[in-house]
Amino acid sequence: MSTGQHLEAFSTTLGLVASAAVHLAAFAYLASATAQFDFDFELTLPTEVEFGLTGEMEVAAAPTPPLPQGAPDPRWSRAPGQDEQDPISDAGVPMLTDAGADTDTDADTDADTDADTDADTSPVAASALTGPSRIPPGAQLALRVDMRRVRESPLAPDVTSFLQGIPDWQLLLLGSGIDPVADLDRLLVATPNLERSKLVLAGRHRRDATFTRKSVGRLARSRGKGVRWKQRYGVPTARWHNLDQTPRTIALLSAHHFSITRRQDLQRVLAMTKARELRDADEEGLVTARGPDALLSMGPEEVISLEVEGVHRFVMGNIRHIPVRLRIAVRETGPDEATVTVLATYGSDSLAQAAAVYWKKVAQFYSQQLIMTLAGFGKRLRRMELTPEDDRIRVSFTLDADQIRFILSYAEGRLRGASPRRTRPTKKGP
Repeated sequence: MSTGQHLEAFSTTLGLVASAAVHLAAFAYLASATAQFDFDFELTLPTEVEFGLTGEMEVAAAPTPPLPQGAPDPRWSRAPGQDEQDPISDAGVPMLTDAGADTDTDADTDADTDADTDADTSPVAASALTGPSRIPPGAQLALRVDMRRVRESPLAPDVTSFLQGIPDWQLLLLGSGIDPVADLDRLLVATPNLERSKLVLAGRHRRDATFTRKSVGRLARSRGKGVRWKQRYGVPTARWHNLDQTPRTIALLSAHHFSITRRQDLQRVLAMTKARELRDADEEGLVTARGPDALLSMGPEEVISLEVEGVHRFVMGNIRHIPVRLRIAVRETGPDEATVTVLATYGSDSLAQAAAVYWKKVAQFYSQQLIMTLAGFGKRLRRMELTPEDDRIRVSFTLDADQIRFILSYAEGRLRGASPRRTRPTKKGP
């Protein structure tokens, strides 16, 4: 056999071996990638559920702060013979007092009654002090983002892409001129079931005290509407003329804090703010915060966090090993490194102990999957310690930047897939 024939035979053999190896690797990858732990439950999105916390919570509302000593009541301070005016004036705009009844239909006038003033002269009561006295049971998926850290992070494009994957929330801001990445320092996007109508949006902006009012006026003008401010539960509120069909209200929780909700959800947001104040910040891994900051509170140096209240509402099947509350947070601990912390709260110490054993088996199972090994998660899953502390399980592990990007990309895909297809709402009005 000539040298050329030897080389041809060798090449053919090498090609066959390489082809077999590739096919075996592909088979192993597919077998591993499709291997699933035999869970006795499945995840779901509830339909009949309202925004709230895991259980009913009693919240003692403090009285409305008194007027300064010697200050006249604005309702009776007009001079004799002066034309009747609305009782409270918000930056020169009449503000009606509303005890909370949802009676404000779309009665806005065509004139722009928001003067976009440079001064905020309206009294703004602390939302946490004047909310309702209880929170009805509910559920929520609450994503909190430190936008200031995102702006400074090398992961900024990945986090931004992940945020864009959350269904429909940015439609709430279209036309207002608010850029969540550029204008906000803290962002909350929450929902009980990913339905657009039940989305709750809150934030703390980094602009001057007139920024939110100007955004309200800008959005209203884009829809050919005016702005009328009302006092509800101690905070100034106005109709938020978003592009979809759900009537929403914007509430000025402070000069720099706001929330955008359905009218009936404002009560829940205010009460939840107080409830978060009352929780033990150290046990929850949060920075101690008061007032509107409690609604947006995160842990030290955290970039992003996901809190799930009423976890059982999102599960069908056996809930024995499912926590009642779950918190997942990511904080940057190096230039190309981040630490993920998971805090799961159970109904009792014994349930937490049983769950620790169960989830350790799950971690061991997935640590042996080829796809997890290739992504660099195998070793971390094998070394993961799940030691209960009373009724809680706390787990922390470190990931590199590529692994964080992998998780964000996966989560973005899951979010886009979980949301039902919807047609883009058409713009109403001129």
